[in-house]
Amino acid sequence: MGSGVREDCRSWIDGTPLGRSVSAATIARMDKLGVRHVYEKGQEIIGRSDELQDVFLLVDGVARVIVYSASGKAVNFRRLEAGALFGEFAAIDGLNRSASVEAVESCRAVSISAQLFNELMQSDARFMRFVLSHLVSILRALTSRIIEFSTLGVTSRIQTELLRMANAAPGRNGQKEISPAPTHSEIAGRISTHREAVSREVSRLKQLGIIERRGRALIVKDVEQLEQMVRNASGEQLE
Repeated sequence: MGSGVREDCRSWIDGTPLGRSVSAATIARMDKLGVRHVYEKGQEIIGRSDELQDVFLLVDGVARVIVYSASGKAVNFRRLEAGALFGEFAAIDGLNRSASVEAVESCRAVSISAQLFNELMQSDARFMRFVLSHLVSILRALTSRIIEFSTLGVTSRIQTELLRMANAAPGRNGQKEISPAPTHSEIAGRISTHREAVSREVSRLKQLGIIERRGRALIVKDVEQLEQMVRNASGEQLE
């Protein structure tokens, strides 16, 4: 686990969606009892075998939720952007962690104990509402993925994943900037395919002028065309 400091969490929490949603009393308790962490790129934030049930708020940076199979294959469940809440499953049901979380780039996070998390769920209706909305968003995303796996071929799943990441990224002038750019292996792990298939499709989309690699970022230059390709794929057969 990254370095932890039990002080001055308020300044880290205030600017996040959670900080803007909950009561001042909740922020004060998180400020008093929360722990600040700093993680370097590639560092594990949560281990699947961890016994601790702390809940984390990602203040800045990017992380990923991942599980490694017995053969070492990485299965990426989702990408965590600044403001994301994670680790709450174990705090809610008291069971072991269901996945690991790793820093994709340097990250800062605040953690609170499972006990404090559950106390805040009962004492602050706005905190509970934030958590419930967060859990529903995860459920909706997982439902969409099940439909994609059942109805779309590999090429369309790659396009859909890129569009999903683009929609979550900042943009201007009709373009979206995904930063840091996901590796081909990361995309492959998220849609259950191999890196070579992702490389082929990414190269094709570059040739079409839809995406472009610019430094550490992946630029989606034509979001509308990518959206149209995804819509057109609804009748595609499984590969």
